[in-house]
Amino acid sequence: MRDDYVWCYSAEGFHKVYYRQWGESNGNNVIVCCHGVMRNLHDFDYIGKTLADQGYCAVCPDVVGRGESDHFRDAKNYSYYQYILDITAIVAKVGAKTVDWLGTSMGGLMGMMIASQPNTIIRRLIMNDIGPIVLLAALKRIQAYAGKEAYFNNFDEACQAMRKNYAPFGIKNDEHWMHIFKHTVKQLQDGRWTIKADSRCMTQGLDPSHQESDALPDIDEDGNIIFWKYWEKISCPVLLTHGANSDLVTAEVVKTMKQYPIQLESYSFQDVGHAPALMEPDQISIITAWLKKTTL
Repeated sequence: MRDDYVWCYSAEGFHKVYYRQWGESNGNNVIVCCHGVMRNLHDFDYIGKTLADQGYCAVCPDVVGRGESDHFRDAKNYSYYQYILDITAIVAKVGAKTVDWLGTSMGGLMGMMIASQPNTIIRRLIMNDIGPIVLLAALKRIQAYAGKEAYFNNFDEACQAMRKNYAPFGIKNDEHWMHIFKHTVKQLQDGRWTIKADSRCMTQGLDPSHQESDALPDIDEDGNIIFWKYWEKISCPVLLTHGANSDLVTAEVVKTMKQYPIQLESYSFQDVGHAPALMEPDQISIITAWLKKTTL
């Protein structure tokens, strides 16, 4: 395992995007693991190690504005388009021409958008608790705690807030909770604690109504953000993992996804909402088993 970064270009000039690499790349064994809208690369530390032990090279970026990567001065520069350009630079650096893609929530949406493009670099796509529609009610729930700056008087207070906000992750192991805690917050010079991610990413990075591009998804009459125009163009094998109690991937969403002529398998994790943490061995094994059996 090693950490590195790439310089990526945006309207503000160059910015650093950090990533963690588990295993060595031979050009054909790379899997990109991309986190949710306000999360970071450490969400994949457990599965990354397992993948490396099985011969993969797991490349896990901190998307710009999150983790150790730089923040933009102007929030409008947080966009899917920018994120995809940045990850493409990392893929080039590790010497891969094609990759497998594991994405949680926003990371899954990015993977779906890339997989739908002509000459896509994605061979196989794993979408963790996200489908081609972001339901408005779920979006509002996440925005309620993630869409604003939060400050805590001490580390314990920050941990209490994270236990509440991230309860749908279904984490039962104290070791896993502490892993989340220590990689999500940072201490400020005045002694208070805050989330590492730029809170402005919540609106700019997930809600396309805040972005200006012809390539954006649409918004339906109920305010849901829809990506079906990307989904219908996918030709690679897809695994959908989701929480049985997810408010983003409902039974109706899964049913609609399966109506498209796409090689799709789905697996539901019990007692989990949005989104499965992918830290427990039983969750990790579902993904690794699918990769082993899914031929290209």
